[in-house]
This record gives sequence, C-alpha cells and structure tokens, in this order.
Amino acid sequence: MKPIILDSTLREGQLYRIFSREVNRQIAVQLAETGIPRIELTVDYPPRTTYEDVAYIIDALSPYDVEVVMHGRAYQRDIEAMSKYDVDGCALYLAPTDIHREYKLGGLSYEEAVQRMEESVEIAKSFGFKYIRATVEDASRFYFDGQAGMERLEKLIDSMGDAGASLVSVPDTAGMLSPKQARDFISTIKRRCRTPISCHFHNDYGYASANTVEAVAEGADEAHVCVLGIGDRNGIADLYEVVAGLEDIYNISTGVKRDAISKLYEKFSKLTGIRPYFSHPLSKEARTVRAGVHQSMVVKMPRGYVPEKKLIYDFNGSLVFEATPYLSHKIIERLLSKYGVKGDEARRITEMLASNSSNKGRKLLPSEVRDILVNAGIQVKMEDVSSIFGTENAYILIKLKPQFPASKIIGELMTWDDVDSVDEVYGDVDMVVKARVLPSDGNVISRLKKTFSDVVEEVKVLITD
Repeated sequence: MKPIILDSTLREGQLYRIFSREVNRQIAVQLAETGIPRIELTVDYPPRTTYEDVAYIIDALSPYDVEVVMHGRAYQRDIEAMSKYDVDGCALYLAPTDIHREYKLGGLSYEEAVQRMEESVEIAKSFGFKYIRATVEDASRFYFDGQAGMERLEKLIDSMGDAGASLVSVPDTAGMLSPKQARDFISTIKRRCRTPISCHFHNDYGYASANTVEAVAEGADEAHVCVLGIGDRNGIADLYEVVAGLEDIYNISTGVKRDAISKLYEKFSKLTGIRPYFSHPLSKEARTVRAGVHQSMVVKMPRGYVPEKKLIYDFNGSLVFEATPYLSHKIIERLLSKYGVKGDEARRITEMLASNSSNKGRKLLPSEVRDILVNAGIQVKMEDVSSIFGTENAYILIKLKPQFPASKIIGELMTWDDVDSVDEVYGDVDMVVKARVLPSDGNVISRLKKTFSDVVEEVKVLITD
C-alpha cells in the first residue's frame, strides 16, 4: 500500500510562524500543485482565528484533488466547528499518557481519557467525515514503558479503530526516539494492530525526518511533514527529506511530484522569508562544491560526489563552484578553455586566484574573479564567470518618496525570479530587497530603478557572499 503524505505546514507550521491569509492561500496552492495528497489545517478558535481565515484556504484548494483535514481537540465543540467546513476529514487529539493527564488534563484518569477519545470519534463519525484520525498525543512514551506500555497502546489503537477512526496517529510528541527505536516502535504496532496508523515525529534530537522514513519503511500508512520541517520548538519531519528519501533511496512511491519539490521550496521561501538552512538538502550550499579534488572530479562526473537523482530533480544537472584557496585548476580550464587558456597557464591563473582568496580570508566573489582575470589580460565575459561561480547576492536598500506606501510595489517585486525576499523596514530606508544579481544589463538593480523610477528616491546596493 502506498503511504500517504500529509502536509501540516498550514497547521503545525503555524506554530513556528504565523502567515497572512493571502500567504497561507498561496502556500496551499503550491502544496496542491506539488501533488501533496493530504493537507492539514487548524479549526478556527474565535476570536483568535476566524471561520473566514480557514475557509479562504479551503476555497483555494477546491479545484485540486486534495484531501483537506481539519485538526482540533477531542472535544465536541471542536468537532462541531470542523463540521461547518466542506472538508474530507478531521483529526482529534488527546494525550492519555500519565505525565500529560496529570499536568495538562487536570488529573484525568486513563479510563476517562480513552472514553473521551472514543466518544469524540463517534461524534465525528455521526457528522459523516470520510477520514477520521484519532491522535494519541505523546504515544511514543508508551514505548519507554516496555511491553506493558506497548500492550496498553496497542489496545487503545484498535479501540479507536473499532469506534470508527480511519487511522490512529502515534506521535513522538517530545522527539525522544532514535531512528532504530522509531523503526521498532512502528513495526511492533503494525504487527499487532489491525488499525492503520500515521506517524508524526518531532525533531528535538534532529531525527524527525529519518524517523519518518524508517516508520514508512515499516508500514506506517500516513506520514506527517512540513515544508522545511517547521513547527513547534524545532519542528517535525521535513517534506523534502521524507519524500526524496522514500522515493530516491527506498524506491517507495509517495505520489508527490518529486521534480516539483525544489520549486515549492523556492516559492515558500520567497513568500515567507524562511530560507533553507545551510545543511538542508535544498540549500544553496548543498549544490556548491568547494574542495579542489571534489571540483576536479565533479567537472568530469558530477555524481561522483552528488546523488544522481538530486542532480536531476533538485539541481537541474548543474552545480556551483567557489573560488577559494582550494580551487582546482580543472575549474579554471573549464572556464577559460574557449579563451585559449589551458594546461600550465590554467594552473598559474588558478594559483593566482587561490592566493588572492587566501589573502582576503574568504571566497572570491564572481565579479572579483572576473576583475582578476581581466587584469591578467583575459577578457572573460561576466556571464561565463557566473556560469561557474554563480551569481552575486545583494541587499538592495530602497528609500521611497515621502508618503508612498511600500506595499504597493512589494507584490510586484515578489514575482521577480531573481528576488529572494522583500522586507518593509523603518528608519533611513523603507525596504530591503534580497536578490541575486545576474550578469546582464537587465539585472534586478537596473530593472528596479527603471520600473519604479517615479517612486524611488534612493537605491543603495550591498554585495554579500
């Protein structure tokens, strides 16, 4: 059976950062277009959130073949609120573990907790939901209670199934399991329970994505993820890491469009300003080759250092190199061969660039590489340099004419491919744009000055590595 990926960016992810209604709508559409089969939202909690906030997202998803799941507490009030929406399913959570019953639920007994969960499932069933998920919050804690704890959890899981739950979620709420333990936890449940289960792993030790992949490999029926793994504390499993791991390594089909995930992440980062951290598989750094011996190999055979499917799906077959003290002369030969520079001459120029980088104590910017080459008598084009060493990143500081609202141009700037983020600020400037400066007359700086000449008073550009 193919596992179902449930994305919780618009539910769990909202615990990391609150997005505007319009941003939520655009994220939902991007998720749907990436082929995510199930998307989770939080039921409204007036006056904190409203019915209209949630309905706006559901409306955006209506043209797509996506199951929308509402998430709320195992209380009749929440279930009634969920029933007002045109959605496929509901997810009801309650924590029956000792620590949660004592410190969060006011001393509720275990029997009372189980009864409340069963009754909630039955109420949801009466409303006609096609998908009903009973979430045994903090379920992994039963695992650490040994055989007795697991037997208690297994009985609870099947009792939820008997009450009408489509599947039961067994979250590692405190992020305590290692990948090996996660595999044992899920495999034990799958062997002993007849009810389908979903997995939801938190990332407290950095294992959420690995645990989720292991859980699916052991038969978990549904896996919860978020874009960039955002969520409470340091989040849950990362959508890319789970889907790519299952598809590329385990050859497990998820139904998600593998080749569309990188585009989803780019769009998400632009909408929210949340960039992949340096160690993330889709970060800029992930496609940057720095070591000279690696560069020498990658020029001839990229998959010697980068997985082939990542080259195909994530990087469009291209990698970026850096001009550092470790620069390989093979890179310079690749760059300058059409200018007649090869062999010993390429080695000499490489040493010159590497030495310059060492003296500066940092990598050389693409424009610096070109300047050094031009000064050495090689009239290399900037676009050729950028094809090897990438584009330059810039912070563009914009001061607008008095009383002109920045919001009027932010929307258009965010549609530009070379703009990564736009922030409205207060002080000596009104906006800060983070963008990639392409080697052309129509780069983002010149376009910005031309397009908004009637409202921009001053533009300052800071180049960064």
